[in-house]
Parts: sequence; structure tokens; C-alpha cells
Amino acid sequence: MMKVKKQNNKLIRILCAVVFAAFSFIYIYMFQGELLALLQDHLSEGVTRSNTLVTAMVITILLVLLQWLINSVSRLCGRWEALSYIPSCALLALLTDVNDGTILYSANKWLWGVPLCVLLYLGVVGLERMTKHARRRDFFGVLWPNMLTFSLLFVLTSQIGNHAPAPHMELAAWRYMHDDDYEKVLRVGRRSDDYNAELTALRNLAMAKTGQLGERMFHYPQPYGAEGFIFNKYSQQTTSYGASEYYTRLGNEPFGGESGMAFCHRMYAKNDSAIYRDIYLAALLLEKNLPTFVAESAVKNAVGSALPTHYQEALVLYNDLHPSTPVAFTPDSAVVSRFAEFRALEQEHVGNSIVAKNLAKRKFGDTYWFYYDF
Repeated sequence: MMKVKKQNNKLIRILCAVVFAAFSFIYIYMFQGELLALLQDHLSEGVTRSNTLVTAMVITILLVLLQWLINSVSRLCGRWEALSYIPSCALLALLTDVNDGTILYSANKWLWGVPLCVLLYLGVVGLERMTKHARRRDFFGVLWPNMLTFSLLFVLTSQIGNHAPAPHMELAAWRYMHDDDYEKVLRVGRRSDDYNAELTALRNLAMAKTGQLGERMFHYPQPYGAEGFIFNKYSQQTTSYGASEYYTRLGNEPFGGESGMAFCHRMYAKNDSAIYRDIYLAALLLEKNLPTFVAESAVKNAVGSALPTHYQEALVLYNDLHPSTPVAFTPDSAVVSRFAEFRALEQEHVGNSIVAKNLAKRKFGDTYWFYYDF
């Protein structure tokens, strides 16, 4: 009987190691790789780069070794073997509890997480004593408590880690930004409505670098107006390494307390280059300042096809709002037709703004008209 028990304990030890290693690797590689890549990138200030596959393998091996060291002292075995993985799970949760692209961790989660782990341990110890004589000695009698413990540990680990879509998209965008691959930056989350201020700034920078602000700016959420060209504007943390790199790529940085509109205008006033002119005009559209946009864009008598789509949309809207002083330009027929559909939809649901907004978003969510009216 003793020999069978030892064999079961050994088999359970191997099985627990395999189960934990599989969870750790999949969790890092598939769900938290970008977060850990940013962690390494920020700590090294861009000197070293992270390979997600290698990172997942190395961290998993280290966490398994940590369990082995702890269990060589605590000697938990048999049906409570999984308890020795609590420190490894806690460390894994800590590594992935990254907030808003900064290397700071949320203390609040640990205020309830640590007591919960203690209570879990005490509960299992109590259960062990109550079932000491009645519990089964066969393999499955030893297996199910470990799997139950792992289930709880894995759920807690997953809940503590950062799973918000926007930070993960931001970190993916950063990885492509480091490679100067602005097109891939713009592919990140292009069908998602999730956003944060830093992701918005990175997208706006990528569009400015590729001359696409006038064509694609409203294909993405723009909730910050001209402030969307300022990195770290809404972060409560200190300026990060990422902000420094962002402004280096932009070629300028705002003064303390300077508004996004003032910043974009100052860049354009100091350097009348194509990129700063695009940013300034984009900022005017984001601030819904159509009169100044018309005055600055020099589009009089222009043919629509020579203008970016969003510029045409803004000018068509301006003419609709200012019928007595229209801009003389020839828009594309497709733009005119689409604007007529947009206005018809608004009129059809004039008494219900929520329905009008939802319907307009489906069909016109990538237009300046939707941004301006909703």
C-alpha cells in the first residue's frame, strides 16, 4: 500500500508540473506576450527585444523551478501537491498585472488577493484534517483535489492579469512602431471599438508618418479631439519611456499644459512640412473648427479626387452648414451621394438620437460626418 501511495504521489507530481507548465506557457504566449514584451522593452529602454515564444518558455521554466525549490522545503505532496504552485501563480499574476503600458502594478488587487490566498490555504488545510481518515488513497482520489486547486489558482491568476483589449492593442502597436512598420501599426485593432489615449496617439502618428490622416483618421475612434496627438496626456503616471520615443518620432513635444490644438498649430507654424500641415489640418477637423479648416486648407476650385476623402467630407459638410458662403470645389460624386444618405438617415430618425447614432455608426462610422454629429 505504501509503495502504491508513493507511486501515485510521484505520478501526481509529474502531472501537476505538466498541467502548470502548459497553463503558464499558453497564458503567456497567447494572452500576455505583448505585455511582457513591453515590460522588457521599457526596462531596457529599447536596447533589447523580446521574442514571445522564448519569453513564454523561459518564464515557465523559471516558475516550475520556483515550485520545485519551495516544495523541497514545504514537502506538500499527494492530493495537496498543487498548493505548492501558489507562489508561482502569484508571481505569474504579478508579471502580467501591467497597467496602461507602464511598469507599475496595482496594489489594490493584492490587498484582496493575498488574504484570499491565505484563506484558500487554510481552507485546504482544514479539509485535509477533516478528511484525513476518510479520503481515498487511489490515484483518482489524489488527482481531483489537485485539479480543483489548479482550477482555482488559474482563475485567480487570469483575473489578476491585465486583459483589457486596448492596452494589449497599444503594446502590439508599439512593437510594430519600433520596427518603423506604420502600416502594421494601423492594422492593430482596426475592427475594434476599444481604445485608449496612447493607442489613439500611436495610430495618429502612424497615419501622419504615412500621409494617411486625411484618408483614414475616422476609421478609428477619435474621442480625444486634438489631444489625440499628445502621448500620456491622460495618464496619471509619470512620463514613460514610450512618451519619449513617441515625441522623438514626431519631432516635437508639447510644453507643460499646452493643449493639443495649440501644440499642433505650433508645430506647423515652426515647420511648414507636409507631416505637420497634415497634423494641423487633422487637429482642426478633430476640434470641429470647419471655418479655420476651410481657410487653411486652400481648396478653392479644387477637384474632389485631388483631395483626401475626409477633407472632401468636411467641405461638403461645411457647404451644407453654410449655404450662403459655400466653398467652390468639386467633390467626388460618391462623397456627395453618401452624404445625402447620411442626412436622410438623420432626418428619418430625428426624434430618436440613440437609434440614429447606432444606425449611422454601422454605415457611416468611418466618416467625418458621423464624428461631427455624434
